[in-house]
Amino acid sequence: MKTPLLSWIRPTWKAGLLGCLAILSGSLHGTPPAALGVPELKAFFQQNCVRCHGLDGSAVSPEGKRLKGFDFTSAKAMAGKTDQELVRTIRKGLFFGLAMPSFKDQLSEADALLLVREVLRKSEKGKAIDPKQ
Repeated sequence: MKTPLLSWIRPTWKAGLLGCLAILSGSLHGTPPAALGVPELKAFFQQNCVRCHGLDGSAVSPEGKRLKGFDFTSAKAMAGKTDQELVRTIRKGLFFGLAMPSFKDQLSEADALLLVREVLRKSEKGKAIDPKQ
């Protein structure tokens, strides 16, 4: 006797759906990462952002120019962005992660806001963002 196709698909589909929901609910309601301090956020910038935004945040590197990286040292450019817009970009990324990856798994909302206020908004052209300072 042949087993109807749907009798096999329904339990498998339900198990897959429940598994996905369990994973999503765990990631949405899990404990947020520990809060980072300014030195750790500067180190994060060095590890993840320098390639496009440069050591000082000015985006003058060849890769920064090619991708039209945002210049954090430009008072005019920074005045045109709110803290929340910058936080959203950091956590969400740009163009589906192709132009800039998402850092939502590495930085909490509070950490991204501290990065914006204490690191990016205080960056100066020609002065490297250094975790030791």
